[in-house]
Amino acid sequence: MANARTTFHEVISEIEALATSSATDHSGRWTVEYLTRREIFYQFSGSRGLEGGDSAGHRFDGTRDTLTALPANLLVPAIADFDNNTIMAFYIGASTSVAAIAREAVDCSVRAPEVLLVDITIDDEDLLAETRSLTRLAFIGLDANEGWSPLVPCADVLSISDMLHPFWCHGRQVARRGLLQIRI
Repeated sequence: MANARTTFHEVISEIEALATSSATDHSGRWTVEYLTRREIFYQFSGSRGLEGGDSAGHRFDGTRDTLTALPANLLVPAIADFDNNTIMAFYIGASTSVAAIAREAVDCSVRAPEVLLVDITIDDEDLLAETRSLTRLAFIGLDANEGWSPLVPCADVLSISDMLHPFWCHGRQVARRGLLQIRI
């Protein structure tokens, strides 16, 4: 897998295509959660199938204690700020929630991390195919002033280069569960 920034751009393109496409050649589902350093939390989810798509978004402002529903077409603009992070790293730890990942980054002396968690499952148009594509990634965004370096003791939590991991992945082909049973 490429570096974190390149992979981030690839993943955003995949989600945008799945969320906005009217084509029926792929179906799938996606979720994106983004915790900004300004205490704003975005959560988007959606699915696309042969019968169409469904999606929803929310914005929670922690400083004002407000929750706002957002249309899914604001997904890409909402998470575009993540690209402004000077350093972008893969999270490679064991946590699977945005809050827990942020807590681990803070434990690594990162003062104000941004966390972007992405989960995408895409099925091909061939309903008899035995695999589907799975992307499950967490990105940590750091400001240049954080002082974090790949040499600090958090190498087991953050990585800025290629990543091979049993849980975190991009475009991994996995077996479908619950495939149609064909009886003769």
